[in-house]
Amino acid sequence: MEEYVEKTGVEKIKKKIIVDAFSKPATQKLFKDGHGKTPYLSSTDQLPDTIALITFHINDLKGIAEGWDYGGGILSDSNGNSIANLIHNQTLKSLKDAFKKRGTILLIPQEYLDTEEKANYYFETFEPEVSKAGKFLNNIEDNRTDKSVCANTYRYLDLGAAFDYKRSQSLGSELANNLNVEAVLSIAIDLYYSAKGVFISNVKMTIHGPNPNPKLDKKYYGQKTGTGYYIGQLYIGGTLGFKKPIKVIDLKQKKDFYKNFEGLEVIFTSFIEKFYDEMNAAINKVNK
Repeated sequence: MEEYVEKTGVEKIKKKIIVDAFSKPATQKLFKDGHGKTPYLSSTDQLPDTIALITFHINDLKGIAEGWDYGGGILSDSNGNSIANLIHNQTLKSLKDAFKKRGTILLIPQEYLDTEEKANYYFETFEPEVSKAGKFLNNIEDNRTDKSVCANTYRYLDLGAAFDYKRSQSLGSELANNLNVEAVLSIAIDLYYSAKGVFISNVKMTIHGPNPNPKLDKKYYGQKTGTGYYIGQLYIGGTLGFKKPIKVIDLKQKKDFYKNFEGLEVIFTSFIEKFYDEMNAAINKVNK
């Protein structure tokens, strides 16, 4: 991964992160009434000051846990889901610093689950909604994923449905409000196993938050199709797919395999920079 980062460079990495037109803030004036899955942002004051990292997980695309055994089963629950924990520990400081540069505090579960009530809500009570289309996307992910595991202290919230309008409302409003934060961040990494090793094929991130525009006293259309008014929205989401998946673990390597994850912190930082570039560009465009 470190070699990929050095050869590619941050600016090219940012360009490779795909943020499609349906996964970033709307800029047409007709969205000023707050309708739609993504927000109409008109001021940097509408950007969140506090963000909770609500899920940090790995999707095992080819049955890593069943296909090989490294140190007692690298993705087994018994050893703390070592890969997820290694990546989390490798990237957390850079993630926090990237948000801090934007005037935002990134919180992890040990920080935002500061009461028993919040912890119970996060782990037990919260049931994110999903539309029929979102269920279809979720099933695609489940069908091709043998196992999904989180870093310690995180709850699994699949990113297969994170771009869905109902899921966006659940995460951006209900969950964010109950955790007492202004937005939530989700991170997922796709891995697969072959005889040559373990590879990263995709990295995905989303930010959800409350609708920054109040609901007007008018009729909104398309409430069941993703074009109505939603109190929670997808602020931005993106995917970095590696044309040639990056080997992160050599199965013949018996020690120090964690060093193969070095460079992921640059990938994660590039996501945050890309996200804020897109959100600020949207704000500038609507104010012209």
